Amino acid sequence: MDLISVGKISGTHHLMGTVKVSSNFADLSILVGAKVIVKNNVGNSKILTITNIKKISPKRLAFDFEEIKNKTEGTALSGFSIYVRKDILGLEEDEYYASDIVGMMAITVDGEELGEITDLMETAGHDIYIIGKGKEEIMVPSVEEFVKDIDFEKKVVVFDLIDGMRP
Repeated sequence: MDLISVGKISGTHHLMGTVKVSSNFADLSILVGAKVIVKNNVGNSKILTITNIKKISPKRLAFDFEEIKNKTEGTALSGFSIYVRKDILGLEEDEYYASDIVGMMAITVDGEELGEITDLMETAGHDIYIIGKGKEEIMVPSVEEFVKDIDFEKKVVVFDLIDGMRP
């Protein structure tokens, strides 16, 4: 079962246990009624049911969970990330999330290993892949000119770099 993080709980929104969630997803309304896993970085996790989602600002949402009845229970979830099954989000067969690329190996069109894709930076125009190589990083825009192939089975992304992209 492939899980994807859709946001992180940052605190409560009011006395009924509604929690504030930071998310890069534009619309998560499809999750109302779905069961999700919330877990923190020390391994604590719970399965909760989303009953309502309201937009607070472009990257902030308010989530209500059936199992969370008051502010104390909501506050206890602060710092937890919310995970859902990828298939719930309704991706088409040839679609993927940019975060799926993190952890894949980056190579050049000539077969040279560049290192692991360690992070993703979002910009207004397009995402930028961060490829870590020791203490140095290579930053490559996620555009067709540079990204030539993504092989999810082999977990490899093929890049065509130009002069000046390497440290």
